[in-house]
Amino acid sequence: MKKLLVPTDFSDNAFLAAQYAAELCKKHKYSLHIVHCYTASSSSFDEKELTKETQDADILKADITIKEWIDRLKSLYPDLLISYQNERGLLEEVLPKEAKNENYIAIVMGTTGASADKNIFWGSNTALIIAKSPIPVLAIPNKPLHTEITKVALLTNFKQEELVTLHEFVHIFKETVDLSLIHVYKEEEKETSVRERLDSWTFNIREFPAIRHIDQLIAPIVKDDKELDSVPEVVSQLIREEEIDLILISKSRKTFFERLFTSSVSKAMALELQKPAFFGKTI
Repeated sequence: MKKLLVPTDFSDNAFLAAQYAAELCKKHKYSLHIVHCYTASSSSFDEKELTKETQDADILKADITIKEWIDRLKSLYPDLLISYQNERGLLEEVLPKEAKNENYIAIVMGTTGASADKNIFWGSNTALIIAKSPIPVLAIPNKPLHTEITKVALLTNFKQEELVTLHEFVHIFKETVDLSLIHVYKEEEKETSVRERLDSWTFNIREFPAIRHIDQLIAPIVKDDKELDSVPEVVSQLIREEEIDLILISKSRKTFFERLFTSSVSKAMALELQKPAFFGKTI
């Protein structure tokens, strides 16, 4: 049975991500594996939490917490095969290693955690995992979402790796979808030339039987507009304007990828993740 891998720090956003993953598992007959990474300090009991049982037994706070967390998840999905483990170490080291094990097809994780009220674009464990993961990563924003996927957006710069990311998405989600190709170009480029390139590139996409319809969305970077002066800002605007259910991003687009995780407060406001984002595996 294929598995989805979900890390948790026991935050609300982690539970939302686990629910999203569980819904995918139900739909496609996958199983779910939950991982919590801890350190000695993060999993020790406070003095007020100590009991004779926890003092005498070789037990960690994480052992109790993850059992409660999994029971809560199983109460919502009693028919789903859910396994779990606690692992000592840093998440960005443990999770990519675990993901190499057979049968994992994707990591599903939240974009904020218990330690900070920040979105994905401010940089986080999510960013580190996306950069290191040997399998695709699905980043889930901190809000309830439906898992029905009818329209996806593929960020394209006419690279072969983007087709790989699209293939990975189709393989995991097994959905027939409408696809919007998004390309952002420089102001000095001619729109007619850009459209010709995109028309040519679109022929590659038509080979995918799961793609029902293809739209082309293009827009320039506007240097004189501080809200639209970079690729991420323009992409964010296009996503807001369209009824997109999920965004596909190839990690080979290093400049774009790095800009997504900027710590700039002004940019982060414009780039707050509102839709699930599917990142292709590390190439």
